[in-house]
Amino acid sequence: MTTTPHRSPLIESMICTASTSLLKEVGITFPTDAEMSEVRQLAETIVRDTVDALAGPRDLSVGLRDTLIDVADLVASDPETASVDQIHEVAIALRGLLDLHTPARMSHS
Repeated sequence: MTTTPHRSPLIESMICTASTSLLKEVGITFPTDAEMSEVRQLAETIVRDTVDALAGPRDLSVGLRDTLIDVADLVASDPETASVDQIHEVAIALRGLLDLHTPARMSHS
C-alpha cells in the first residue's frame, strides 16, 4: 500500500503517531494493507477534527480580521514603527502558513 504523505511534516507526524497508537490499542502488530489504509483514514480524521477544534472557527469576525490585516500591513510597510510583539505575531502566522505548505520530505535545517 502506498500512502501520500501530508504536505505539512507536522500534520504527517501527527497522523503517523495516531496510526501507530490505534494499531497498538487494538493489538495489531503486523497490519495488512487494508488495515493500514483503514487506520490511516481514521487517524487523518482524528487529526483533522482535533486541529479544527483547536483552530476555532474559520470565519474571523470583521473586527478581528481587520485588526490582523492592519498589524500585517504595518509590519510589512513600516516595520520600524511596529512593536516587537506585532512583528512576533506576524512571524508566527507566516511560519504556520509555511509549515502547512512544506512537503513532508523536506526538513528544517
